[in-house]
Amino acid sequence: MLLMLSTWAEVEAYLRRSTGIIVPIGSTEQHGPNGLIGTDTICPETIAGVLAARDGVLMAPSISLGVAQFNLAFPGTVSVRAKTLIAVIEDTVASLVRHGFRHIYFLNGHGGNIAPVRAAFQDIYAVWSYDRAGEEAPVRCRLRSWWELPNVDRMRRELYGSWEGMHVTPSEVAIAQHARPDHIKRHASSEPRAVTAQFLRDHAGDNHDDAVQHRRSFPDGRIGSNPDLAMPEHGARLVAAAVDDLAADYAAFVAEQ
Repeated sequence: MLLMLSTWAEVEAYLRRSTGIIVPIGSTEQHGPNGLIGTDTICPETIAGVLAARDGVLMAPSISLGVAQFNLAFPGTVSVRAKTLIAVIEDTVASLVRHGFRHIYFLNGHGGNIAPVRAAFQDIYAVWSYDRAGEEAPVRCRLRSWWELPNVDRMRRELYGSWEGMHVTPSEVAIAQHARPDHIKRHASSEPRAVTAQFLRDHAGDNHDDAVQHRRSFPDGRIGSNPDLAMPEHGARLVAAAVDDLAADYAAFVAEQ
C-alpha cells in the first residue's frame, strides 16, 4: 500500500488497523562508472515496495536526498546538509504523528544518513523529555539499513566477499539492476582497489572528508568494491531475502509498546 497512491480516507481506514509506516530514505549521488545515481534510493524503495504490496504495509514517499557532500565533486550528486536532513526527518515524523501514526520505520540506503537520522530521533524524543516532563512520547522511530538485515548481510558476503567494499558495492548495484533492468550500465572498469579493515572502521557511516579530497582519493567513485560482480539475478535474491528480514523486523517493531 503506497501513501502516494492512496486517498486520505484510505489512510484513515489503514490507521484503524495499524499505526505503523515505512519510510524509505536514500541519497542522490554518484555510484561509480556503472552504478545509477539513484541507487541508494532505489534499493530501500524497492525492498519496502515489495513488502507493501505483499503484506499491505503502508509505505511513505521516499526521502531521496541525503548527506553526501563528499561526493559533490562527481557530477549529478545532490546533497543536503546534516541539519537539513534532521529538519526533514523531524517534520516528517511530526506530520505522521499528527495523523495517528505511532511506529515510524525508516529503511535506509545510504550510510551518510545514519548519524543525522539518529540525531533527529533524539531531538524528537527530547521534546517530551525536556518540555513535557512526565509524559511519554507518543511515537517510536526505528532506523534500519537494508544491508544490515541478517540474511542480506550474510548473502552479500557470500556472493562478493571482501569485494563488497564500502561504496558502489556489488550488492547495491545488483539490486538496482534487478529493479531497473532497462537501465543496466556496462563499463570497462579498471582493476578494483581494496581498502584496509582500518579504513572501513574509520569511515563507517560514510564518515568522509571534503569533496575534492574524496575524489582525489577515489577517482572513479568506488571504495574498495568491485561492482562488475553485480548481476540482476543476485539483486532478485537479495531483495527476496531483504523483504523476509524486513517483514520480521518491522512486525516486531510495530508490536513494541
